[in-house]
Amino acid sequence: MKLINIIKSIGLATLSSLSLVSCDVEVLPLNQIIAQNYWTSKADVESVVFSCYTGLTSSDVLNRMIIWGEVRSDNIKEGQQISQASKDLQYLLNGNILETNSFCSFSAFYKLINRCNTVELYAPVIQERDPNYTESDLRQNLAEVKAIRDLCYFYLIRTYGDVPFTFVASIDDDQNYYLGATKQELILDTLIMDLEANAIYAPKRYVNDIENTARISRNAIYAILADMYLWRASNANVAPATRNADYLKCIEYCDKIIDAKIAEYKEDRYGNLKPQVSRDIYAKYGFPLLEEWTESDQTSGQGTVAKASTKIFGGDGNSFESIFELNFEEESHRYGSSASNSAIGSLYGGRNSSESGAQLAANDVMMSQKPGQNYEANGLFSSYDFRSQTSFLWHESNPYTIQKYVVESSRVRVGSSTNWSVDGLSNSARQENYANWILYRLTDVMLMKAEAEVQVAGYLDDNAAAAATDETTPAPRRIAPTGNVYTTAKEYYDDAFNIVIAIYERSAPQAIASAKPQRTNFNIKKDFDLLVENERRRELLFEGKRYYDLVRRARREGSTTYVSGLLSSKFTQNASAMRIKMAMIEFLYMPFAEDELKRNPLLKQNPAYDKEKKNERNY
Repeated sequence: MKLINIIKSIGLATLSSLSLVSCDVEVLPLNQIIAQNYWTSKADVESVVFSCYTGLTSSDVLNRMIIWGEVRSDNIKEGQQISQASKDLQYLLNGNILETNSFCSFSAFYKLINRCNTVELYAPVIQERDPNYTESDLRQNLAEVKAIRDLCYFYLIRTYGDVPFTFVASIDDDQNYYLGATKQELILDTLIMDLEANAIYAPKRYVNDIENTARISRNAIYAILADMYLWRASNANVAPATRNADYLKCIEYCDKIIDAKIAEYKEDRYGNLKPQVSRDIYAKYGFPLLEEWTESDQTSGQGTVAKASTKIFGGDGNSFESIFELNFEEESHRYGSSASNSAIGSLYGGRNSSESGAQLAANDVMMSQKPGQNYEANGLFSSYDFRSQTSFLWHESNPYTIQKYVVESSRVRVGSSTNWSVDGLSNSARQENYANWILYRLTDVMLMKAEAEVQVAGYLDDNAAAAATDETTPAPRRIAPTGNVYTTAKEYYDDAFNIVIAIYERSAPQAIASAKPQRTNFNIKKDFDLLVENERRRELLFEGKRYYDLVRRARREGSTTYVSGLLSSKFTQNASAMRIKMAMIEFLYMPFAEDELKRNPLLKQNPAYDKEKKNERNY
């Protein structure tokens, strides 16, 4: 592959760097600045590090985060304005994914990866040249760009499976960048080692409060690691003891984050956290979750503000519960974009979407009928659960319009009536969508821990007879913050349930007993799998998590039977055909783009789509 020498072309080595398998991009040179003349000072390094953050906010990257992780899931269906969407998005929503679809392109992610690789190459040189650029500055910057790079690769392997992989920067025309796909298992092992080696150099806390969520912190790296261990443990082809060890590592990193958030809550260094956090949830379950609603908040008329939802997804973002989010601001910010969040505006909607709809809508399968007073009796939500109002609007006939990220202030109707309607709620839509995109937040981490605990419990159940003597069985592990030591399946199930009920009660503060999950109703692993899966779905609706959750389950089970049944529910015309296609687990991944295959002869198509290509398709 021919690669353009980015540094010679624009002087800023990584702002327009090329993908590993995309090439022949014409870039006009600016003053012919060569690498050694550009990389001279601490400021030069920092400018490129900041560009790595803004790279995550580019529409090409963020659109794919949403489309790969959410739009392909059973959460999403066509909205009222689908005719305004690109044909490629319409095809994807109908399950018609071919290598010619523009959303199969991964070049934006590889450009950003190369930007990070170039910082890793040149920053150590600057540390030797510029006395103001200290060893600690270098290590922190490398921890930041490596985390961003590794996160990009994590998106790629979850989306495509095996992908081209390198940590070597593309800076020279003479470099050979023909790369075949590396096995995702090897990539993931390498990413985990890279993050674990660099986590210690990321700050625990930044002085600037916004930077604690807008910039890579130690907690952000721990969250990525927890997610990676959860994914690695889901490989059905690996020995159970090895998978169990990975689940325990996931739990370990989740605990580090939870402990850090509890310590931050207790410290309350600005004196503003304790009034925001639900004292009831913290006292009962030990988690410092923002309070959604209390009786004193009740108002009449056009609904009551849902406080937690507004703090997390509305307003200025960067809430206490956030761990890492992409910032969008009207005014330029070092770690964000001064442009609006066009991905949200085009896909989920804007100022008028509550009335006229948007390109996408919530899948009405989540509510088979009006929500009732029993837990999951009438679909995913009970009538007490505010998330069915803060995430989307339930209508009698129209598609459910998405509210999360679209509105600036979420409002809810509080009550137990089975006949409630959210039509007419006085939600404050953003005039311009500068909503931050959240990559990791506290409840996401808590539910990763719960999922891992359920799998550990299942492992202990399966190995109960040998647990006392088998050296591969994990030793008892301390569970922070209570100090409990869990050694039995029941204890792990209990802790997972504790996490779910804490999150559920925060969002359903008035729920009666029948509208809450009851511990006595969950007795076997299959029950707990569904409990955690459904709570992740409710809590993380439209946040780019659901499709990856489903693929992870299919990998864990070594079968697509369960997952294909859920995914085919969104297809009204070709559900049976989609079930047949998804019998191959490879079909859950995306195909490589046709252009990439033409440019790189070492890149081989996903076998599921290679077979698909041989069949004639008419649209």
